[in-house]
Amino acid sequence: MTLPSEHPRLMKRPFTLGELVADGVVHALALLAGIMGFSALLYHVLRQADFGLFAALAVYAAGFFLMFGFSLAYNMAPPSALKWMLRRFDHSAIYVMIAGTYTAILAQFDPGVMVWVLGAVVWAGAVLGVVVKLALPGRYDRLSVVAYIALGWMGVLAIGPARASLPDVSLWLIVLGGITYVGGVAFYKWHRLRFHNAIWHLCVAVAAGLHFSAIAIAVGQG
Repeated sequence: MTLPSEHPRLMKRPFTLGELVADGVVHALALLAGIMGFSALLYHVLRQADFGLFAALAVYAAGFFLMFGFSLAYNMAPPSALKWMLRRFDHSAIYVMIAGTYTAILAQFDPGVMVWVLGAVVWAGAVLGVVVKLALPGRYDRLSVVAYIALGWMGVLAIGPARASLPDVSLWLIVLGGITYVGGVAFYKWHRLRFHNAIWHLCVAVAAGLHFSAIAIAVGQG
């Protein structure tokens, strides 16, 4: 249950205690914000008795907590077989988070063929990504980064329905979140930079916050 001996992850410098603490704080704040934000949003939708939207948002919330929860566990665990097992679930949960975010956004759209096709394609891609991460750990890691970004930006194919269904501010927040995530990849790859992992996860948290805000605004105006 370990990474291949030649895997680049094993060649990285070990993080200092300060870097680990900073990374842990970023995760903890993201999870705390998620607990407060999703509790309020789900309660608001439940009061409206919109059970379809509630289910979509519940899937979205599950993806959020799985991603940040497994990320926290993996990044805080010392090198061990358990850590590399957690790495599988950490990277798999990113796909679930992406698909869950799409589910919450597409739930705001008027029903149509494009909406169903896009949702099916995104979830199929996410499931495939999870299978690869769980069955072939440590392989195709560079390709998976491209897959995360490609899957995340696939929504541009539905820009027409998005403009018709979402408030303008939600659209801009979604785009800004995507840009923040992609920009954070530079810090993810900048291994020599101190605190690069904490900065990367901060970018992920900010991007997730922007997307949450976009969805919350759309729900509030729906």
